[in-house]
Amino acid sequence: MVQGSWAEAVAESDINSTAQIALIKARRTAFIARFIVMRESKRSRSHRYIEQLEWNELASAEEVAQTIRRIFKDNGDSMEAVDRDLRRSLAHADRSLQHFVGEYCTRSTNNFVDALYDYERSNKLLFGGEQDEQPGLGGWCNPRELEIARNKRNAVSGP
Repeated sequence: MVQGSWAEAVAESDINSTAQIALIKARRTAFIARFIVMRESKRSRSHRYIEQLEWNELASAEEVAQTIRRIFKDNGDSMEAVDRDLRRSLAHADRSLQHFVGEYCTRSTNNFVDALYDYERSNKLLFGGEQDEQPGLGGWCNPRELEIARNKRNAVSGP
């Protein structure tokens, strides 16, 4: 069972809330990082809504996945491919969690824009600093443009 390994990791974390929070954040980060890669070559109006997502520190990978799934469904996307990508991304999070919990925890974000920035940083580490050697964002918007739009929205709506 996919959730079994993650549930066991939380149970074995000495019931320390700090350790549990670290596992939740790391697993969510691993899920989102993989989901970005799985969907980077696809174009969908749903991506524009997903890019606006924000979550709290305790949001689980499953909760974010359910929200993402609902966005795709509400926009009429083919759910077969979406469900496959979500399933694979959650499975990736489970497989890599124990090996990279510290790394994923430090990369944890509370919104999709910051996750896209993290994706860009990872590509720089993997492929070097040259822009033409790095894979593009594909179906995702440039995080700098998204951040500018978010800041404008926040300025209009106020604190």
